[in-house]
Amino acid sequence: MATVYRGDAYNTDFETTTYVETLVFSDVEAIQMFNAFRFDMFQQTFSKSDFTGPRLLEIGGGPTIANAIHACTRFPEIIFSDYSEKCRQAVEKWVKNTPGAVDWSQFIKFVCDKEGNGNKWEDRQAMVRQSIREIIHCDIHKSNPLEPKVYEPFDAIMTSYCVECACPDKDSFKEAIKNIVNLLKPGGVLLIFTVLDETFYLVGEKRFYCLKVDQTFVKTAVVEAGCHIMSEEVKSFDDELSDLSGLLFLSAIKQ
Repeated sequence: MATVYRGDAYNTDFETTTYVETLVFSDVEAIQMFNAFRFDMFQQTFSKSDFTGPRLLEIGGGPTIANAIHACTRFPEIIFSDYSEKCRQAVEKWVKNTPGAVDWSQFIKFVCDKEGNGNKWEDRQAMVRQSIREIIHCDIHKSNPLEPKVYEPFDAIMTSYCVECACPDKDSFKEAIKNIVNLLKPGGVLLIFTVLDETFYLVGEKRFYCLKVDQTFVKTAVVEAGCHIMSEEVKSFDDELSDLSGLLFLSAIKQ
């Protein structure tokens, strides 16, 4: 049986460049659909005039700045967090414009073109770099996932395809969502992207673990964490790099 990687393997066996090239930048139709769904959901959310604030936290951002490209237009201060040191280093190299960093310019152009602002992509790139104020470790299994750091509650939190890859079972998933919501201020907004029915995904030849969850379960976990769901969207989806059945986007407000 093939090895299934999880947990601390994200610090040793997770190839950040391979992940970005195959699961973000690829021109394979399935990945383009994946990116289009992310764009549509974030465009609907971040284009709302009342969805703004000084501070946003990204939990489990991975080795990508894809979500921050949208968030920086509404939140001038983004705290980026991830469990994996390799992922944090990849993002930090890009933010500092270090030689050898992944080149996100074409993806930023893609987003700006979709918005009708293709000629302003360099301004957006600079905005993303300026908005990511800190890059820190997180562990969603702790009551304060950002320990040992302590912050005032955030105006918004976003997490994408993270919780289901970090939790061994459904009880720990629910507890992790509660830990994340603890970092959100009352009235703050939680944005979650989740893969549905997935048990693994491939990064190169390596198979990484994912907890199989469905839409009803994820909604229940968010509500039990003290949030009211404002919107939800599901897109049926399949590709050759995982066994998922679809993608779920939820936006919720902390009661």
